[in-house]
Amino acid sequence: MALSEGAAKQEILRIYNAINQKIFSAGVKQQRVDFLDNKILIMSRNSRVPILKLLDGDHPNDTRRIDQLLSQVFKREIRQALEQRFQLNIVAILKDYDAETEFSGTVVVLERDIGTYLTEAPELP
Repeated sequence: MALSEGAAKQEILRIYNAINQKIFSAGVKQQRVDFLDNKILIMSRNSRVPILKLLDGDHPNDTRRIDQLLSQVFKREIRQALEQRFQLNIVAILKDYDAETEFSGTVVVLERDIGTYLTEAPELP
């Protein structure tokens, strides 16, 4: 049975927020998901991890490295969750976080158009 675009977007946002809570112990402040051909675009505003915020001024290189490591963990988790939930064939996940503005952008690049996956996706529980 086909999954509506709106229902799929809501489920993706739920998954995205749950992973943020798991990794950063905080949900996102704002989030939006859009589909563009074979890409899932997720824009969000995430609170800075308090300890990193504290260290940013004196140790910017260290906090940037920790941001990179956290991003790698996040990409692994979101890949696993989206592949499992929607049976997606993910080619790449690109993610960036701007600590100053707390904005994050995530692009999930799929093997084929997102619409083909939605027509094959099982219904939400």
